[in-house]
Amino acid sequence: MDEITLAADGFLVRHNGVREADPLCVLGARVLLGDGYVLRSFVRMLVRHPVLTRLNPFARDLADGLGGWPASGCVPAGLARLELSKTVEVIGHPAPPRLEIYHALRGVGPEGEDVAIKPYPVETLLDVPVVLGPLRHVIFGDRVDEFSFQTVCSLFEFQEGIGWQLAFHGAPVECALRR
Repeated sequence: MDEITLAADGFLVRHNGVREADPLCVLGARVLLGDGYVLRSFVRMLVRHPVLTRLNPFARDLADGLGGWPASGCVPAGLARLELSKTVEVIGHPAPPRLEIYHALRGVGPEGEDVAIKPYPVETLLDVPVVLGPLRHVIFGDRVDEFSFQTVCSLFEFQEGIGWQLAFHGAPVECALRR
């Protein structure tokens, strides 16, 4: 499998150090995260490669927001990193049996504890490090015998997984329900 490194500055870098100008050529490549990769790096990638914003309905808003967000210091207290993990789940009931593959972006605290990130607007998470979390393999809902592996994901899966998850984080003040 071809590999592409996602650099902290938003560039896509091939194994020989050459920057890839056309992200569509490497959508199926395995993602490696460069040193210092944070959520802001992901948004920078969308800005540098606007064609990627066409793959997810929420990506354009992320790319457009970067210019108006703070330039640094966007790390909520108690949050050490964001993990993008993948789950492969075999489901047998209700019928018909099926296989579901999905991604989740979760916050992780300094001691490895889960930290809810959904209430945070994206701009408050921009400088939090991003890592690939474990791949979980669940058979018929049995989480007791859950297997965990190193996650390998393509650029498309990474972009879609993070973009989709961020679409549900925070809400504009205009959308807040008041009592």
